[in-house]
Amino acid sequence: MDLFKKNIAVGVSVTPEIGLEVAQIDFVSKTILKYGTRQLNYDNNRKEIADLDIFKETLQDLLFELQIPKGSEIYLNLPAITFKVKDYPASLNEEQISNAVEEELYDHPIFKESDPAIDAVKLPNSTIQFNKIAYTAAQKVMLIEIAMQIKDLGYKLAGIDTTVNSTLNSLIFKERVDVNPGTSWVLLIVDNSYCRVIPMQGRNYVDCFEEKVSIGEVLGDAENYATVVNAIKPILKNLPSQYLCVVSETNIISAQVLAGQLQYNAPIIHQEANIFAKEPFLDVAAGIDDEQAKLVSLGVIGAGIYRDFLPFSNVHLNLYNANLGDVYLLEQPPVLKFGSLSLVMSLENMIKVLIPVAIIIIAVTMTVLGFIGSMIAQKNNRVAELEQSIKSINQFLKDNESVSAELFDEGDEIRIGLLHNKDIYTYFTIVGTEIPKKLWLTSLDLGDNITIEGQADNLESVYSFFRNIKDYAPDSPIKLQKLGMASINSNLQAISDSGSFDTDSVITSMNADYYQFKISDAPEVAEENISKNADKNKPGNKNNRKQTGRSNAKFSELPDIDDLD
Repeated sequence: MDLFKKNIAVGVSVTPEIGLEVAQIDFVSKTILKYGTRQLNYDNNRKEIADLDIFKETLQDLLFELQIPKGSEIYLNLPAITFKVKDYPASLNEEQISNAVEEELYDHPIFKESDPAIDAVKLPNSTIQFNKIAYTAAQKVMLIEIAMQIKDLGYKLAGIDTTVNSTLNSLIFKERVDVNPGTSWVLLIVDNSYCRVIPMQGRNYVDCFEEKVSIGEVLGDAENYATVVNAIKPILKNLPSQYLCVVSETNIISAQVLAGQLQYNAPIIHQEANIFAKEPFLDVAAGIDDEQAKLVSLGVIGAGIYRDFLPFSNVHLNLYNANLGDVYLLEQPPVLKFGSLSLVMSLENMIKVLIPVAIIIIAVTMTVLGFIGSMIAQKNNRVAELEQSIKSINQFLKDNESVSAELFDEGDEIRIGLLHNKDIYTYFTIVGTEIPKKLWLTSLDLGDNITIEGQADNLESVYSFFRNIKDYAPDSPIKLQKLGMASINSNLQAISDSGSFDTDSVITSMNADYYQFKISDAPEVAEENISKNADKNKPGNKNNRKQTGRSNAKFSELPDIDDLD
């Protein structure tokens, strides 16, 4: 959706040697996507655009020619009237520093006639005692008029910078200079009116020295170069560094030639920003002429990358600020304050706030819908089960439509039931009616296999019970699989495992003068017990001799089970 896209940003630069420039730059690929230029007169003495009406018409033509959509953000670069780096006492607040800067500017010839619009930034290399401040200024009336014109054209003015800062940002963007934090270097910018010598520490301004020069086409090359060299030589002599970067923004001086004429105690690199450029500073898109691409100024590049370069810049100067009064304030989005915190209600910030809220709402909604969906699925499954049950019942009713109550015989149904469950009824009958005296059952399993366990205080009762079973079910493979005297220890352990500690059980277990038996038709049970008994009766089994001596004595007196038949 277009709502979630950033507005297109374009750089606009007033460049005395070229005129008016417009450029759209892809920040990631470092490519100039669109570029156009038109002649525009600039009053170099008054440091202002000669005719603002012509500026508006020329800008409108360029924006239309390059097909820059209405509503796009415009970042403007202007020639630097003044650029200073100074130390102010750390005790001064922002307003006091602004007042001090304004008082200094009133001594400048340009601002004796026109009030200044100022922007000042505290630098990261400030100290505890002093705040290092970089500031620039331009005529307030001119900036107000430009802002109103850009708004009339249907575009949004978002920032105004001056050539010194735009040039530095372009060099850093292209990685033409080494700006590692520990690097000390000097930036020299030459234009038609000034030589600016700027000591740097990494990407931080340290100071700025301005020397006014008078050069021009009426003078010979030797005289022009000599003028520049003589102006900056005393300054460079006292500024040792790791390297010097020479930038020429005038068509009168070649940065390469000037670098060859300077004497400096460190390497010198150069960058042409004029007609002496041999290749474009940045790559250009198809459709931009190579010769035209060589003329693209560092000022318009700095303006074109202004918005995206914010995270990489220590000095983000913007003359489009509250100093311009209502023309600025009326264009700014409202600000919500939460105690000491404030939120600018711009489209970008609103998107940043609304997206997390929307994600939370969607997550909660999806969770609720998932829960409801799960419940619906369970209900649907239950409905499907009931429908299947109903279908089965209906099918049963359909299959038995011919069956009537008159055909139902209770006696037949009982006989059928008894036939199918004959063994179970037989054993229930035995258990209920044929248990001898002094014999009791402890377990009765009438499943796939019959297993009856119990106890008695004499052998005759066990044999009698087993004989009764065989009488009732002569064809059953059931056998007397286990018969022996109860063990005191094992019986107490069985009582402990069952959790039953009634007095009769404990006393009976202590006497242990009774027999335990198991009657079963399960072959595996029989084989397991026979194997275990065989192991116990081995002559070398100590436990057999020690713990079951009494039982073995009794077993020796028992008659053979086969004789019971």
